[in-house]
Amino acid sequence: MQSARAVGPLAVAQLLTLVLTGCSAERPLTARPLPEVSTRAPLRTPGARSPRLASYRIDARLDPKEHRVTATETLTWRHDGTLPVTELPLHLYMNAFKHETSVFLRESHGEHRSADMAEGKWGWIELSSIRVAGDPTELRPRARFGEDETTLTVPLPRPVAPGESVVLELAFVVQLPPVFARTGYDGDFYLVAQWFPKVGVLVSDASGAQAWHAETSHLASEYFADFGVYDVTLDLPDTHVVAATGVLTRADPLPGGRRKLTYRAEDVHDFVFMADPHMQVLHGTATTGDGGPDVDLYIYYPPERAAWAPLHLEAARRTIERFSRLFVPYPWPSMTVIDPPADAQAGAGGMEYPMVVTTVSGGPTFLGWLPIAEGTTVHEVGHNWFQGILASNEVDEAWLDEGMNEYADGVVLDEWRGADRSGLEALGFRAGYYAALVLGGGLAELGVPIAARSYDFPDWGAYGVATYGKTAAAMKTLEGIVGKERFLVAFGAYAKKWAFRHPTREDLFAALEASLGEDLRWFLVPAFLGTGEVDLRVGPITARPAHAPHGVFGEGDARKTVGKQEAKDDGWVSESVVVNIGTVPVAADIELRFEDGSSQRVRWEAAEMRARAWKRIEVTGKSKLAEITLDPDDKILLESERLQNSRRREPDSTAARKVAAEAGFVMQLLEQVVGL
Repeated sequence: MQSARAVGPLAVAQLLTLVLTGCSAERPLTARPLPEVSTRAPLRTPGARSPRLASYRIDARLDPKEHRVTATETLTWRHDGTLPVTELPLHLYMNAFKHETSVFLRESHGEHRSADMAEGKWGWIELSSIRVAGDPTELRPRARFGEDETTLTVPLPRPVAPGESVVLELAFVVQLPPVFARTGYDGDFYLVAQWFPKVGVLVSDASGAQAWHAETSHLASEYFADFGVYDVTLDLPDTHVVAATGVLTRADPLPGGRRKLTYRAEDVHDFVFMADPHMQVLHGTATTGDGGPDVDLYIYYPPERAAWAPLHLEAARRTIERFSRLFVPYPWPSMTVIDPPADAQAGAGGMEYPMVVTTVSGGPTFLGWLPIAEGTTVHEVGHNWFQGILASNEVDEAWLDEGMNEYADGVVLDEWRGADRSGLEALGFRAGYYAALVLGGGLAELGVPIAARSYDFPDWGAYGVATYGKTAAAMKTLEGIVGKERFLVAFGAYAKKWAFRHPTREDLFAALEASLGEDLRWFLVPAFLGTGEVDLRVGPITARPAHAPHGVFGEGDARKTVGKQEAKDDGWVSESVVVNIGTVPVAADIELRFEDGSSQRVRWEAAEMRARAWKRIEVTGKSKLAEITLDPDDKILLESERLQNSRRREPDSTAARKVAAEAGFVMQLLEQVVGL
């Protein structure tokens, strides 16, 4: 999901779009041609990718007058754990909008990503019947809600043993809210997401212990679900264009101006559909490099945003082609990008689902260039790997999806727009994608580690900064330490190993270390589990004649000891101290510039910094050291405050008392590092 975070140029996408595009006018509705059934299989190449533990058959009818969906569902869940299961927890996400006492609305106060929930227009899901297939016993009266009505635990008539399956038959009605927080309607536009009862995820550890993951719907939490096969039939007005997860396998006209569309999706963990009478479609293709069929790309857009459609198509193509080669080939036959109507952008734009994403359009072209439209599309399409294929637990470890995706997005945008301007080019100012992520600073003041659970952050802003910006900055910093090509190979190895397997942070750490062949815990633990950052500083620079007594001398004092000609002939010894007063060690380049215009670089290796967070710089040469710059290539993104990363030597006229004060400053820096 594209967060309303405090870092990065994409954060303002929804707000800018609303300001710049305005509202769409009402248009008459006419019947649209019956869509053609797809000739594509549900997977580009045959063979199941996932264990397929949770599969769904859903028959649903959309009522546009009441904004309701009436449906039946057959849920087949297979037990791959270690102990018998006596109950199944279900997510009822739509009840997050049922009343003001839901956890989501208490935490959000009815506001989400610059959009407000319509007052008094609630959304909800009512589950009227739950039965085990073949058993007439009605289980709904015995089912119990959790912390609020967004989870419901269903007791089973008999335990399900490991290796067995259970089939639940459910009936439910969904009341859609005016579009808000990723779902709902706006006029004739519908984005129907998080709308059906979905089973939780049963997780077993190495000891054989197992536990359900079916958390309450929180403001800063998204979704965690098992993979399966979806067969979904939608009964809708024939005036509406429909986009949905999966491939269209059947299309039938119905009386009364309606039609029935059937979709099948394999190895996905969710199903979403969009219906709108005015959408137009732009088609393209992407290649994945694995020798399989191309991916069909579909951009759905309202007529007033036709100018943006080619840009979204190009962004989707570039992302699928780059991520397919970097990680694993895109497994499904199509990708759909939906650009919602203007009034629905804040509530529906910038969200990811399997095979279907929503984006936004617009940007402050009167200022310059910002990657709002293309950047949002890259981000959401990229989620089809981190959220769609890897599918980590977003409630407990949101950064494994959002932050890893945020980092990988920069690979695409840098190659597309140029690494020096991929984040911003406006009013004569340029910034690369990764630099733009940390322009707002604040990484060190969070007080909560990146690896905190999504609902343990103190507020939405802290969640966004840590989960998106700080995570991407940490990954980019690690890339700078080990080298870009090596790092991308290791990152790709992680994705290949853990595709469709719900990896955890330990799986990520172990995969990176295995591929790179080195211990990285010295960086990974403080960066992702700690609360600080890198903070590099340069102490004062002094110079003395090469044969003068060793110590901290002012140049005026040194000249009292030796003659100027002797100093010129023997050269100069220049000295300083560099320190990292932050809590995260790194490896850093140090650039030394001399008065004669020459320069050289030295490396402050990670092992050296870990052993002692300060380094003495001492160089002898014919010219005095004029300036020291730490991290001259800006590789260490996990340092948001860089004002003290460079220092010039004071003029020769510096008085001895000034030199003493500078020496005292060095001591203060060392006290912060080693506790002197």
